[in-house]
Amino acid sequence: MSKVDLNKVAIQLWIGNNFSSDEEYQHYFEEIEDMPFDLVTPSCLFCADIGELVYMTNRLVVPDRLSSPQDINLIIDKIEVNESEKKKIREQCIKLGITTANAVFWYVNNDYSLNLEVQKPYKENYNGLKYIGEFNADTKYPFNAFDPTSDSHLWIGTNHMPLDEFNQYFELDFTEELGSPEYKICGFCKDTGNEWYDEDFIGYPEPLKEEVDIATLVDQLITTDLDCKNQIVQTCNKLGITKANAVIWYTAESKYDSDFKLQKPYKDSYNGLKYIGVFKF
Repeated sequence: MSKVDLNKVAIQLWIGNNFSSDEEYQHYFEEIEDMPFDLVTPSCLFCADIGELVYMTNRLVVPDRLSSPQDINLIIDKIEVNESEKKKIREQCIKLGITTANAVFWYVNNDYSLNLEVQKPYKENYNGLKYIGEFNADTKYPFNAFDPTSDSHLWIGTNHMPLDEFNQYFELDFTEELGSPEYKICGFCKDTGNEWYDEDFIGYPEPLKEEVDIATLVDQLITTDLDCKNQIVQTCNKLGITKANAVIWYTAESKYDSDFKLQKPYKDSYNGLKYIGVFKF
């Protein structure tokens, strides 16, 4: 099996025979309708087989199947992979007893924050095909370097409320269904113009006991050595904020939380804090 360089793009590869109808073949990759969002149930049969919950559909390549099994070399020639890897693919196919096939598909791993991993032990078949392994494909697909930062909305100001009262502003209602007349919208959602927010994308650390200058606040409540710290300080100064003790941030337009939008015009106060803008951290 190919040894993959972790600094390059790789594909996960399946080859074999499948003679089901086109509808049945594609159904294997399709998200199950009315699937419960419980962080336990795989979204499709493919995910169930590989041991993942979801996959990025735009990174799965499923070429049309051939009408009959063909020599494995013909199948391998269709694969978007480094030329130097094709010999290794051929050797692995022979090792697995695959000499002819009519189907192939592969998944492109080029973003380490979103990559899939096929769980061991490998299954005997995946929709009739066998898992061949991972192979380098950096000459065929771009590499998306991992960037741990993200664009985030930022609020800064002073709040001397008791901590419980400060945190209550962000409390989501899990007792009622979203959209129900009984559902209580939290203060943060009301002020930003939303009904709900994703707790994975928000930060509201405990406010400091006393006000400090903005640079110190950023160091203590966000992170040290922040590239945009001077920009944050300058923006705060323009808004008349030279000292503060509290911050809030929320990931801006995340691909995983596209529903959250910050409503304009901005309010004068969000739990005592002012909206500063979007910064990358």
